[in-house]
Amino acid sequence: MATNVEREEQFIELIKESSARLVVVDFYSLTCPPCRVVDALMNQLAMQYPNVGFYKVDVARFPDVSEKCHITATPTLQFFRKGKMVDMLRGGDKQAIVKKVEAHSSDGGGENAKAFGVVGHNDLTRLVLKKQSECLNQSDDSPLENIFTEGDSVLESDVDEQLVLHIAFNQPVKLHSIMIKAPADQAPKNIKLFANRMDIGFDDAEASEATQEIELTKEVYEKGGVVNLRYVRFQNVSSLSIYVADNLGDDDVTAITQLAFIGTAVDTANVSDIRQGEEGHSH
Repeated sequence: MATNVEREEQFIELIKESSARLVVVDFYSLTCPPCRVVDALMNQLAMQYPNVGFYKVDVARFPDVSEKCHITATPTLQFFRKGKMVDMLRGGDKQAIVKKVEAHSSDGGGENAKAFGVVGHNDLTRLVLKKQSECLNQSDDSPLENIFTEGDSVLESDVDEQLVLHIAFNQPVKLHSIMIKAPADQAPKNIKLFANRMDIGFDDAEASEATQEIELTKEVYEKGGVVNLRYVRFQNVSSLSIYVADNLGDDDVTAITQLAFIGTAVDTANVSDIRQGEEGHSH
């Protein structure tokens, strides 16, 4: 949930907070119909972007703060990084708000998003539903969750070198690339990607036609592990299943240190809601 500012000192504190992460402030009025649309969206975005601070300021309760921030209409969203406002958006255009948050939350923000060197796209790993994702044939001591945490922990296979990873997202995404980091001799080699096939197992993965097949090489990993996908085939992905057939060193154990997903989120906002919230409320 987005946090309501309850005192002026709290506003100063959230500006300081922006030195460490993106902070989005929604200046709203209780008498402004579009503000209610934005309020619901802010709460949704707060769940989707846990590393972004979302706050709400009632302009009637805090007129001095609103004046200092040059608020002339509601809703107005201001974006803060490193103690400074880096962007502002007036009105309740939900599509525009989502795009702004997505752009500014990626690698320092800005209009030119870039994730793992891929310009124009974002790191979508934050959208992974970890509790609804799973890995078949994972080691109990080195499970799937390790690849989504910082540090040296890894995901390892158990009885043989094969793995099937089922990754669920909390909203549809357009996948442009994936990024894999892994120990040299245990790094995945031949993999098959299946869009929206959470039911697939080892037998099906081997026999079925994949959305895309990829052969990973030592050079790919040395250059950062980013692999571009056939973008037109991954335009509305709610889940991604990855079948790992073998590894570079023909080892009995396959290991993955980090897995990331690069692309853009599909806007799921209701068109009628967007039209309802397009115009702001002047003060």
